[in-house]
Amino acid sequence: MIRILSLSLLLIANVMVHGQQADFNPGDPDFVAKYAGFDFKGSFAANIEHDSMNNYYLLDFSMLPTRFERVYFMNRSFLSEEIVNIDPDVLKNRVCFSASTKYGVTDVLKIFNEIKVKVSITASSWSDAEKLEWLKANDKYK
Repeated sequence: MIRILSLSLLLIANVMVHGQQADFNPGDPDFVAKYAGFDFKGSFAANIEHDSMNNYYLLDFSMLPTRFERVYFMNRSFLSEEIVNIDPDVLKNRVCFSASTKYGVTDVLKIFNEIKVKVSITASSWSDAEKLEWLKANDKYK
């Protein structure tokens, strides 16, 4: 009887966890195909989808042409409590983030642009040697 109760509780917990997860997977080939030709209209980031808990954003990483800029952007993004990286592949030209719906879309887009500006300032002011040293210490992406 205890085994049945334990198994039932485990099953209920599993259903609840999976029921709360969004059907949003940036690694899914259908997702990649859907947004392969996405028109950012000159913007760096766009709100592309939402569910009851989160807004999802697509970022145009082609605007960050070097590995340093992409890794630096990712590291800076971790300093923001509003945004969550859900697609940590710095080699891709389109990367996804999420943010709780409690944060306004305009505010979140502003955060992405502010980080991009900080990345550009740093990338233009640091020497290649400084960037290489920073990458050696901070590049955790494959």
